[in-house]
Amino acid sequence: MAPPFPHFPSSASLPASGRPRSASFEPQDMCRPQGVLHDGLPSYTHRQVKAADRIPQPIYLGIEVEVFETQDEVRYGLCTHDGSYTLDYYEEVIDVSHCNNTTAKVEYFEEHIIHKLKEYQASMNMKAHVIGLGLRVCNTMCFMKRGCATMCVDYGRERIFRVYGSDAPSLSSRVWLEMDAIPYVMRSKGTTLDERASTAVRQAVLTLSPQYPGNIPRVLVGYRNEVEVDCNMDIHLYDLEDYRKQCSEGTWHAVLAMADEIRRRHIKVSFFNSTPQGGGVALMRHALLRLCNHLQVDVHWYVATPSPEVFTVTKRKFHNVLQGVAPPDVCLTEEDKAKWLAWTKVNVERHWDDPDGPLMTSDVIIIDDPQVSGLIPWIRQLNPEAKVVYRSHIEIRADLIRDSPQGPQAQTWDFLWSAIKQADLFVSHPLSNFVPDCVPMENVVMMPAATDPLDGLNKPLDDFDITYYQQVFNRICYDQGSRRVDWNCPYIAQVARFDPSKGIPDVLLSYRKLYHKFLDALDDKNSGAGNRASDQVLKGSSIDVKNRDCEDRDDFWGFDVEQKGRGWQPLHKQLCMEGLSLPQLIICGHGSVDDPDGTWVFEEAHTILDQEDFRDLLPHVTIVRIPPCDQILNVVLRGALCALQLSHREGFEVKVTEAIAKGVPVVAYAAGGIPFQIRHGENGFLVPVRDTDAVAEHLYNLCTDPGLHDRLSKSAKENVGEEFFTTFNWANWAYIWLKVLDKPRAAPTVEEVIHVKNKAAKRRPGFEVVIEEGMQEGQVITSGGNGNRGIAYEEDDISALGEVCLHANGTRRVCAPALHRLRKEVKDVLGGGKWVSDLWKAEYVEGMTEEGVPRYRQLLGQHVEAHVSKTWDHNMTSLRQLIAPPPLLVEVSKSGEGVIGDLPQVLRLPKIQTEVVVRDISDLEKAK
Repeated sequence: MAPPFPHFPSSASLPASGRPRSASFEPQDMCRPQGVLHDGLPSYTHRQVKAADRIPQPIYLGIEVEVFETQDEVRYGLCTHDGSYTLDYYEEVIDVSHCNNTTAKVEYFEEHIIHKLKEYQASMNMKAHVIGLGLRVCNTMCFMKRGCATMCVDYGRERIFRVYGSDAPSLSSRVWLEMDAIPYVMRSKGTTLDERASTAVRQAVLTLSPQYPGNIPRVLVGYRNEVEVDCNMDIHLYDLEDYRKQCSEGTWHAVLAMADEIRRRHIKVSFFNSTPQGGGVALMRHALLRLCNHLQVDVHWYVATPSPEVFTVTKRKFHNVLQGVAPPDVCLTEEDKAKWLAWTKVNVERHWDDPDGPLMTSDVIIIDDPQVSGLIPWIRQLNPEAKVVYRSHIEIRADLIRDSPQGPQAQTWDFLWSAIKQADLFVSHPLSNFVPDCVPMENVVMMPAATDPLDGLNKPLDDFDITYYQQVFNRICYDQGSRRVDWNCPYIAQVARFDPSKGIPDVLLSYRKLYHKFLDALDDKNSGAGNRASDQVLKGSSIDVKNRDCEDRDDFWGFDVEQKGRGWQPLHKQLCMEGLSLPQLIICGHGSVDDPDGTWVFEEAHTILDQEDFRDLLPHVTIVRIPPCDQILNVVLRGALCALQLSHREGFEVKVTEAIAKGVPVVAYAAGGIPFQIRHGENGFLVPVRDTDAVAEHLYNLCTDPGLHDRLSKSAKENVGEEFFTTFNWANWAYIWLKVLDKPRAAPTVEEVIHVKNKAAKRRPGFEVVIEEGMQEGQVITSGGNGNRGIAYEEDDISALGEVCLHANGTRRVCAPALHRLRKEVKDVLGGGKWVSDLWKAEYVEGMTEEGVPRYRQLLGQHVEAHVSKTWDHNMTSLRQLIAPPPLLVEVSKSGEGVIGDLPQVLRLPKIQTEVVVRDISDLEKAK
């Protein structure tokens, strides 16, 4: 394959002056290859790319590698691409003979590549968005690390890439965490190094969405509307070891023990919700399925086919009504119900009701939001043995349902409850007011939402990447006609979706009051009113940032600053002269495909800002909708002076957790689950809903008191609990999956049937229900007014219980749903309104064994012993029969035979200390 880049004439053709001889040099020589490869990647450019407003050009890379037989030299090929054309190709041989062992060789090689790529993108003003890594790269690098066994196997549609026996990060993990590039692992084709590197980058480019800024992975929804997370796990963001570092030792061993049991019992779990992207539910599912893939747990995620008409009903008449933020005249109509039921039926019949579909084959089914709660009657009809878990992730106004039985909240909830009551478990955020009175607490557990500390929203970013996303943010502001941010000045941020419940008008009102507090401080200063705290506003402190000269330029703000009636410019200039810096305000967030309110809430915010009372805020406020690029929100939140979360109604806001984890103090309304996240006066402030005066006061104190800000920021970083992150959240879900399968089917008991019938007897003279000796469970003797006696069984008397449920065909009928039977069996541990984490900690973590060993350490020993006996079974000869090594980073047994696959594997031969790479049967014969 010919090198795709131009080559310049060699130094031999140049005179002593260094200038080419016009007689011997022709223009076509510029494109004539002068050798196989040039000396290295470009390290400089004469293009004017260093200006502050120049956004780095997106670049895409492909890497392949070859290791020489002695393992003392490694050759890699690097192909660069701009999304349309190949830009450059480079090969290099790295001498690793000076390294003491194979692990050091691999780490030296990977460090060299990372350094080379960072140097290249910085010097050329480029930003690597995705790096295609051929499987040969991964296999070669990983098996060399500490003699570990590498799994890089293609099981049909599922590609698994894991490293065992090493705590050193893989190259793909380093690409994501250190370079902020998406690592796409694939089987590249080609016989030569350059062919495979070129294939790797071309395949990697196809995984990205064309949406700006160009590093947003496509969200793939495949067969049966299953969400193929991370391009069906071809994108490898981080290693299992990275998860272990995010939790305590006891939690980690509990995770491994529960994963063992789930695999042993062959439990299949399926999640259902309405959207694969946008909103907290989708974010948590992406993170959860990544960890499930590492732990080899059979978990799937399905989404409904989107319908804007139905989403208008579910958002405005389900979510908004139940949260109490909808107008009082909005209510659910029979036409709305019919649309929703028809949409549910279409999704079931089109995607999921066949014998091999998820409704028929799953052991545990999680209904992840009310939009798809209509699936529960279908599940009861198609797969009665499946256990159904309903997760309520919004704040349901139980008080409004209780106080107004005929109100819109009660009407909506009664309709949804006719389906939800047929579930086996009700999972709620940890607030009692989130659970309506009709839900029996015996079947309720509490579990907060979680965020992933390693994804784009939370991972650390270096200065290059932070500057890049700041420039991207301002480019988006420019395109949307919003004010651009001066990143050298402090700012306050609210990062949230544009939703009616997020309190965005309150954010603007609070900021307006903060603005007037700065005016008052300036007036006091000018009138000589003593030494006030405001004299030190961001002045001489660790958060001191001066206004730049560019703030006085009209073109910096993105609009005409001399508009009549604005009246802000004199004040702004005076603040600059006094050395005061009013923090800017940023309001931004993603959208969601199932949210029809986002556009009008966004426009309403701009409408408020254009009102006469708010026009003075125009040079300081930025309101913008961000494409689904998590790193942009990461940068905005990470650099904020403080964060706001003024939601009127809230479930469990993960943005509060994300801000606290970054050391950013939060001022929030005490709504929903937020009081569980913020400790007042320690990592932020809680104020009553709608108390904008208190919000402005706390903001002013944080802006003018550097000591207060530093104390809250330090406390926030040091006291972040693991219970709000992915690994801990996975343990919560795993415990639910295991224990909900042990729940009884909840048939009506004799006592329940008798109680209900005797209540009816009061209206029917001469009718009574009695119990005689020797009766079986579910068997009662009834006595009618005519003296006739007979035996009735529970299936004939279910209707006496009087529970009205939603049927799959849309009708409502009398039934005995699982949620309305009290669980009295000892083995049934789920329920009672308990936190799920308290339950699994009591079983897997807390306490000691009889030998005085912590319980979780005993589980660790059982985990390793079970996997060693299964993994290296000498009788296994088929790759598809292979049970993978334990997902625990420990040294595996030195004896045992490998299994032949179509990819390089590490073969460990008995009584032989060396390792042999097996690529085909002939290699195995040579090894033997």
